[in-house]
Amino acid sequence: MSTPVIMPKFEMAQETGTVLQWLKEEGESIEKGQAILEVETDKVTMEVEALASGVLVGVRAESGEVVPIGQPIAHIIGPGESWTGKMEAVEEAPPASAGPLRVTPVAERMAKAEGIGLAAVRGTGPGGQVTKSDVEAYLAKQRSKPAPTDEKVRAVPAARRLAREMGVELRTISGTGPDGRIQSEDVRRAAGTALTPPSVSEGRPAIRREIPLTGMRRTIAERMTASAREAPQFTVSVDVDMSRALAIVEDLQSALEPAGGPRVTLTTFLVKACAWALLRHPAVNASIQAENIVEWAEVNVGVAVAVEEGLIVPVIHRADGLGMQAIADTLADLATRAREERLRPEDVQGGTFTLSNLGMFGVDRFTAIVNPPQAAILAVGRVTKRPWVMEDDRVEVRPMATLTLTADHRGVDGAVAGRFLTDLQVAIERPGFLLR
Repeated sequence: MSTPVIMPKFEMAQETGTVLQWLKEEGESIEKGQAILEVETDKVTMEVEALASGVLVGVRAESGEVVPIGQPIAHIIGPGESWTGKMEAVEEAPPASAGPLRVTPVAERMAKAEGIGLAAVRGTGPGGQVTKSDVEAYLAKQRSKPAPTDEKVRAVPAARRLAREMGVELRTISGTGPDGRIQSEDVRRAAGTALTPPSVSEGRPAIRREIPLTGMRRTIAERMTASAREAPQFTVSVDVDMSRALAIVEDLQSALEPAGGPRVTLTTFLVKACAWALLRHPAVNASIQAENIVEWAEVNVGVAVAVEEGLIVPVIHRADGLGMQAIADTLADLATRAREERLRPEDVQGGTFTLSNLGMFGVDRFTAIVNPPQAAILAVGRVTKRPWVMEDDRVEVRPMATLTLTADHRGVDGAVAGRFLTDLQVAIERPGFLLR
């Protein structure tokens, strides 16, 4: 009996998956546990592994096709089995046989040398035996097929999507990544040399390019639109003296980085401070679900990371129980894998609060939109030197940053948001409290 390859479910709310590319071709022999295709959801890109050894047949979902979860998209047949599905590959499948596949020694050696799965070769010898001429006929047919399409070219998923958006053929590009794999920058470089003057129509601006609202961009659009429409959101802001926070970050950098440790950033410190404050304000560490406000026992801080397609929020689970070095390690790993599209489903699930820091882009202050179903999100601007009036009325120049909390008024009131932000300010300006 053949083993179906189905569109897997990686996330609780997932309904469909997009086939990015098949890593194995129709008729190719595969081993159990071997990656056979890449699938994209609205959050992650994952490799799907074969559940059995055999030959891949009956591929019915092409690259770029959106498939409901649980739907078969191919089959794997073992030795002696044949594929009887109504697929294009039927004519290449051997006839049904009650016993094991019969093959001549010469044909077997030739198939092994060419990497051909004999189950995909039609035998014309006595009793359906596969002969040398059958293998040669199969090879000739494979070689006569059209030249590889863009889907067969080695390219990272982000580059593949970018090429579709910019109208660039991947097979015309030389990749600069590992083993010649095409990167997004390769696509941009090729597009830059191939740009033609934009067409101009009367009364309409010239179009540089049109980007389909699909994948991650569609998910961002849907979630943020729903958040703005359904959640009554308000914001509260505070200016925070970052002197001691910066000193701690600098101390950790000088202690850990020379020894090969992770790079400690201000975001590392902010995650720790947020976790400390969230423990003291469970109403902020909450979600709005249907008719209920759910306060979470775990503090899982999501950190917004910019990637080429948009924005993704990997999660630092149980951040309240982690030290600064552990947080830095986790942040570095998540950020790297997010940009390389190697996040696992569990990396982006279970967040109870979100931190968005745009300070590294020179942004002074901004307002973030709540990431549903969470009850709040913190926006952090850059650290800049500003005059600050001290308690004794002296004016000093201090490194300051503006923190803005956006909260869902259905679960968080203004006083609750204000108290949370005050405690967060205390944790940042007097970090000794984090040791309690």
